[in-house]
Amino acid sequence: MTQFRPSRRDFLSASAATMVAAGAGTRARAAGSLVATTYPGSWEAAHRSILVPAFTKATGAGVSLQTVQALEAITKITASRDNPPFDVVILDEGPYLAALDLDIFAPMPPSKVKNLAEVPERFIDPNGYGAFVSAQILGIVYNPAKIKTPPTSWLDLWKPEYKGRVGITGLASSLGTAWLVEIAKLHGGSEANLEPGFEAINKLLPNVGAVAPNPGALATLFQQGQIDISFNYLNSVLPLASRGVDIAIAKPDSGWVLIRNSMHVIKNTANYDLACEYIDTALSTEVQGKMASAPNYLASTNKQVPFQSELAKVAKDNEALSHLTLIDWKTINPIRSALIERFNRDVRI
Repeated sequence: MTQFRPSRRDFLSASAATMVAAGAGTRARAAGSLVATTYPGSWEAAHRSILVPAFTKATGAGVSLQTVQALEAITKITASRDNPPFDVVILDEGPYLAALDLDIFAPMPPSKVKNLAEVPERFIDPNGYGAFVSAQILGIVYNPAKIKTPPTSWLDLWKPEYKGRVGITGLASSLGTAWLVEIAKLHGGSEANLEPGFEAINKLLPNVGAVAPNPGALATLFQQGQIDISFNYLNSVLPLASRGVDIAIAKPDSGWVLIRNSMHVIKNTANYDLACEYIDTALSTEVQGKMASAPNYLASTNKQVPFQSELAKVAKDNEALSHLTLIDWKTINPIRSALIERFNRDVRI
């Protein structure tokens, strides 16, 4: 079973192999260029086709995009603090909060990012080290050609008719961790008590046909016909649906879950001003509008951007996002390494 490698403990003691990899990423850069991270899948496609061209048009600077998951990016940065491999990183809220005490982020005052004025308070980083540039909406995913009645509960994944047809992802992804929290809550638990969630997953194993390393890979399992029901983000599902893949997303009766995504300038970057401009561009009305539209469906944090199409069915605007469920990452983070290790050890199919 393939699982995502780094744990929070790795932030402070990166292996020699990781240091070599980080060092390889610190190659000499051309003047007027940035190295920025993105996530694989729909994120990378949207950043390459929308954000990077808009930034280059505004500044004349180039961007080297690297597809790196959040925990791995932080591990590489801590392995090469004086010459960081990235100028700007995109992170989920959990990994960002866990990394705050590592002192790897540069302050980002509003004077450097003018478009912060268009962002509601809920999407302003109170620590002053970045901005929430988007939000991902988590729901139940299913194959509508096989499952004619849309599922309504996370507990539908346990139905015996789905034996061998359920897909899940590990806890190194924010997606997997958020789903575990929701399952724990349905069985009397919480972020502080995830034991009911693990007990439920153990009972789910006969139904599990695949464990994916990340949200993009999990969505691809539908395209490959390996699974019929799962959980994932709106922006991982709808791009595939628009290309004719038998995949759809449904609202759980406990409510949609919101994962906030932030961008940060890395401390000791040689391109601080350009990095701030990159984040400013990511928050612009033009870029946010395109990112929120088909086929990307990444919820905008710019209050000037109206939600359209499938996104509007979930939330009419980013103010409505405030009513969606958030995960208490401050409670999760101190135990997340242990959660990942337990999942990797115990979940076998």
